Amino acid sequence: MSPREAGYTGEMSNPAGTPLPAEQAWFTFDKWKSTGTEIGVMFHGASGSVTTMGTITNARMGRLQLNSATSEVSFRLKDANFTHGPVQMFPRWPMPPMVEVIAVQAWFPNGDWLGLAERLRPESLT
Repeated sequence: MSPREAGYTGEMSNPAGTPLPAEQAWFTFDKWKSTGTEIGVMFHGASGSVTTMGTITNARMGRLQLNSATSEVSFRLKDANFTHGPVQMFPRWPMPPMVEVIAVQAWFPNGDWLGLAERLRPESLT
């Protein structure tokens, strides 16, 4: 079943979690960058979705960049609204179990959604 058949319209319109001031989100990104923490990335937008892992290599002037041995992703977060809270996901899609992670979430004006979380891949599943 495609995402559209499942009811996904390409727009994430129900922000979940507690509102997070932008300054606090950027503080978290800086902390993750300085400690070299591996971050899980979940992005859903009208044109597709991406799930990957990486470390933050750039977090300034509204731009966030993450890199790993096999991927590089960059996001412009200047106009995003942030929340912090639980996200349910399937780390081994389509196989269970579903897990819940606490993520910094960015909600974009065009309806796209970005989730960033430590420990996105539980140890028992790696």
